[in-house]
Amino acid sequence: MNRLPHWDMTAIYPSPSSSEFYDDIALLDKKSSDLFSAIETGASLETLIGLKDECDTILITLDAYTSALLSTDTENPEFIKSSGMVEEAGVRYQKTEDAFLRTVAKRKDEFSSPLLSKWKKYLESILVEESHLMSREEEALAADLSRSGSSAWERLMERVTSTISKDGRTLTELRLLASDKDRAVRKDAFEKEIELLSEHRAAIAASLNGVKGTVLTLEKRRGWNDPLERSLFSSAIDGRIMESLLSAIKSSLPVFRDYFNTKAKLLGLDRLDFFDLFAPVGRAEKTYSFEEARKTVIEAYSSFSPEMGAFAEYAFAHNWIDAEPHPGKAGGAYDTSFPKVKESRVFCNFDGSYDSVSTLAHELGHAFHDSVVKDLPPSLSVYPMTLAETASIFGEMLVFDHVLEHASSDEALMVIESFVQSAAQVIVDIYSRFLFEKSVFDERRTGEVSAERLCSLMLSAQEKAYGDSVGIKHPYMWAVKSHYYSEAFSYYNYPYAFGELFALSLYSHKNEQDFFSVYKDVLLNTGMKSAAECAAIAGAYISSPSFWEGGIRLIADYSKRLESWL
Repeated sequence: MNRLPHWDMTAIYPSPSSSEFYDDIALLDKKSSDLFSAIETGASLETLIGLKDECDTILITLDAYTSALLSTDTENPEFIKSSGMVEEAGVRYQKTEDAFLRTVAKRKDEFSSPLLSKWKKYLESILVEESHLMSREEEALAADLSRSGSSAWERLMERVTSTISKDGRTLTELRLLASDKDRAVRKDAFEKEIELLSEHRAAIAASLNGVKGTVLTLEKRRGWNDPLERSLFSSAIDGRIMESLLSAIKSSLPVFRDYFNTKAKLLGLDRLDFFDLFAPVGRAEKTYSFEEARKTVIEAYSSFSPEMGAFAEYAFAHNWIDAEPHPGKAGGAYDTSFPKVKESRVFCNFDGSYDSVSTLAHELGHAFHDSVVKDLPPSLSVYPMTLAETASIFGEMLVFDHVLEHASSDEALMVIESFVQSAAQVIVDIYSRFLFEKSVFDERRTGEVSAERLCSLMLSAQEKAYGDSVGIKHPYMWAVKSHYYSEAFSYYNYPYAFGELFALSLYSHKNEQDFFSVYKDVLLNTGMKSAAECAAIAGAYISSPSFWEGGIRLIADYSKRLESWL
């Protein structure tokens, strides 16, 4: 495999030590001061929102830039320093942000002005958010302490898991072997992963306890009933929608357990173990060069929309993608946007598998979503996690259909199984992660949760999700999923299941006339409407379990097709 690409970040800032970077930190301070002055002098709400958008555009760009750099080299002193500088700037800005929220909420009688109509959802959210603020002094202290508290715990987890190694392989490299065709290799990598995490579990458990303890303390002081209530508000859904989703997921578990049993037979096993979940099936051994992956994604996107195809081609041509795994680089994949320059970047660890190609399509789907809303200010373009997965899953499905259309029988087996495998992760494993996080919050209320107990809670959650269709399970999944370590957003799991099933519903209409315009309209409104209102644009009603069951039926149909290869 030729050397994989690294992203070009110079369009954002020449470097984290550049004058442009430092100038923007100073500019954020100035814009923050301007906003604070406008608040004190009673400027119109439209003016205040505009000034707030200017501040947020700079801060989001600064934060995305330093976080992206740090994820490629988690021990780089320059990246660590610049990340700290942005954190400090954010803390300074917090005083103004706090004053903005309180001031806007007090002036709710002005919300009916026609000039503010496009900010309806934004203003309604501010009312809820403001009602859950502590005093100014307490909020300022919480923001200041986050640097040495929850944010520090989050960084510790990332640094530990991105740098530890066993027998010359990093944790990221060991986890990539989960999709190796040789079961002995998978099993050995899994055992080394468990051993490695066990050796470092004290530090990682301390990180998780630190973050979850902080969340519980702050959410209680802010008047939220529990972290899930706060999460649902951030996700722009209500408890009724959440219950309909969970009900559909629980009802779908037999479908996925049948799939796990089918996969075991395809692999010649009596039953899967956790290290078999990502095993390739069939005789197809196709691997993709990065150039082949690029061509596949562009062609798949173009088949649905020339505009999407041109977007993907532009992203590849302008080095938006950081693809090479290496020591010090964090695991996983993500897309991040930089509103100041109206561009995105994609982070991944490409290994030549079909899954890697699918991941590229997924993250570029996020980037396309960013491009649809790039001309809107943050107040109208920042969308919730539930809707964030819409474009990414849609992108995955475009590649899935494109590859399947040109596949031989062996390749079709591999592609279909990969699709169902991915869906199983997004439905079944996500369900286990949701159950685990809920149990951690329940126990953390009464004290710290030991690493041993965290493992026990994880195994219990996996048992409820996977049942006996998977034998050996993964007690340390809590130590490798960075989402658990975010103070800003708890339950960073169910939105993926929401997004998967919502996107599959949208995707079933992709061949309808003018659907691309409907699809773009949904994406465009994700920061301006609730999840239910966005769904309604495409004629979908998400409060009913039957809506979710449509996506599950599609997955079940493909799962059933796998039996023809037995």
